[in-house]
Amino acid sequence: MEKEYTNRKVATFQQRFSEICDSNPNNASFIAEQLHVSRQTVSAWKSGYRSPKAPTIVAIADYFGITIEWLMGFDCVKEAKKPDIPVFLPNNEKFTKIMANMTAQEYETVVRIFEKAYERIKEKGESI
Repeated sequence: MEKEYTNRKVATFQQRFSEICDSNPNNASFIAEQLHVSRQTVSAWKSGYRSPKAPTIVAIADYFGITIEWLMGFDCVKEAKKPDIPVFLPNNEKFTKIMANMTAQEYETVVRIFEKAYERIKEKGESI
């Protein structure tokens, strides 16, 4: 039987952040680098000495692929749903919406791919 979620707060940010860091194969230095903070900041979050600001909480949730609500201690689904990216993008509006729902890492990957493609087109002397 599947658990029914209550959306009550059952943990603290510090408990949830410690849990995901401890279950992650990467060390604190690597996690800090990915989140663009110091290793000491990650340690302070894990110990409960400090808490991140809202934009950083969003970045943490994106990085670990978890929901913000779960990270903040609510009794809810842990895993964040990833957007389905269609192979063919019929218009820019749809593309913009898809890009807005990507994690920071996914967004950077797509941007790098487009930059590479643009460089190749320029090398061939073609225009867009």
